[in-house]
Amino acid sequence: MNKQTMRVLCVAPAWNEGERITRVVKAIPGDVAETTVVVDDGSSDDTADRAQAAGATVIRHGANRGVGAAIRSGIDFARKEGYDIVVIISGGGKTPPQQIPRLLAPLLRGEAELVQGSRYTAGGDFVRMPWKRRIGTRAYTGLFSLLLGHRITDASSGFRAMRLSLFEDRRINLWQDWLDRYELEPYLLFKAVRLRHKVIEVPVTIEYPPKGDPLAYTKMRAIIDWWRIFRPALYLTLGLKR
Repeated sequence: MNKQTMRVLCVAPAWNEGERITRVVKAIPGDVAETTVVVDDGSSDDTADRAQAAGATVIRHGANRGVGAAIRSGIDFARKEGYDIVVIISGGGKTPPQQIPRLLAPLLRGEAELVQGSRYTAGGDFVRMPWKRRIGTRAYTGLFSLLLGHRITDASSGFRAMRLSLFEDRRINLWQDWLDRYELEPYLLFKAVRLRHKVIEVPVTIEYPPKGDPLAYTKMRAIIDWWRIFRPALYLTLGLKR
């Protein structure tokens, strides 16, 4: 399949993003993504209506199920509708959509099956990133790489693109209940590398919101959600999960 026939779907998980989702949807390059799907994960605000008004296809979860479940809903839609590539971006705007072509290029050239955006590889950058987050992401990436036995520069990045043919490998099973929240993304990266699929990192810039917008900074809860991010690598290393 050549570049011209590749169908690309952009998926943005969103929970109470408000006006931010409008900016994100409108910034997605129409010449690289055929469709944008916003998965509204049980928002109590007008996120879904704003996304639809901006031109996105909206999948609504009746209740908050977690970012993993939202990403999975987007992937399910892509597989059902015959897309070839899925790009995952932040509904809150931390992963500027103008960078999507960087993720797509290695996939379209057949050089990778999964492309991970990295703020820490050569050419990557970050804007307004709190120092605590810098320390946390570095430490997490170090532990993740140690358990994986393969160096990753930015294991906590949620900005990635993948060929859906990756899921023809039934050993990669995103459709497990324990992956509903923050577990799915590190699970996918760990499994793809461990199973020797073609995974590469490309430089991207991650933009944190200005002060005064704490909801957009993070929705993660200390300890509980940190454990959810870390446990896939631990469980898979110990053979407790598949």
